[in-house]
Amino acid sequence: MPTAPAALAAVLYHLTNRLAGLRLVVLCEGSTQPRKMSTQSRSLRLADQLSASPYAWPGGYPLFGVFSDGGCCCHKCAKTERESIGTTTGTDGWCLVAIEANWEDPALFCDHCGERVESAYAEAEQ
Repeated sequence: MPTAPAALAAVLYHLTNRLAGLRLVVLCEGSTQPRKMSTQSRSLRLADQLSASPYAWPGGYPLFGVFSDGGCCCHKCAKTERESIGTTTGTDGWCLVAIEANWEDPALFCDHCGERVESAYAEAEQ
């Protein structure tokens, strides 16, 4: 079977799962070498995804962001701190590396605003 014509090859996106989170690889027309996204682009893409969709689909499980230093980010701070996340140096504490579901941790709090991150199956003790 013939390959797709070059005119249709524009830009292809391939998401690969990594231990530190998601990595976006871009293959440009006429190129066989992937071009890695910058730390800022990857971090900003994750922040935008989290602020637009704070719950997993399907299932509706509450999501939170994970910073490169292990910190937690709620969906509200992913939106309000978009500039800091988008201009991260990768070592300044604002680099989002993953989005995770909070399954059963009733004591998970956002490291920026201090609000509790909702959990899917555990309720906070009163």
